[in-house]
Amino acid sequence: MSSIAHKEDCLSLDHFDGEKVLLTDQEWRKKLSTDQYDILRRKGTENAFHNKYYNLKKHGMYFCAGCSLPLFSSDTKYDSGTGWPSFWAPIIEENVSYQKDTSLFSTRTEVLCSRCDGHLGHLFDDGPKPTGKRYCLNSEALHFEETTG
Repeated sequence: MSSIAHKEDCLSLDHFDGEKVLLTDQEWRKKLSTDQYDILRRKGTENAFHNKYYNLKKHGMYFCAGCSLPLFSSDTKYDSGTGWPSFWAPIIEENVSYQKDTSLFSTRTEVLCSRCDGHLGHLFDDGPKPTGKRYCLNSEALHFEETTG
């Protein structure tokens, strides 16, 4: 499998095409900020209400900070009151993957980027209609690009 290394290549794809981004731990550390590395590669969690996207009201798209795969749209973003950016659906379901998370003495559903396997956050079943889902994500795992309209 080949890896995709340039943002331009990633942004030209609307959906996960099966090609994984395969970088060494050292390459990830060089590519990402310390906070991005902690969240995307070590499954960390940023502080609630003290992150860049939880209260962002601009119209646009949210991409994976690790590989630029398009993940979420401001059209499905809502204020969950949790202090983290929350969405009721991804742009394309195949762009995210799920894994059982049994850390912190409970069982949760971890949300990952399908292309680079970066940790994005968690999925809960207490969201609004039409899905009833709450994708509770870390801002540092995302990159936002504003669109007009």
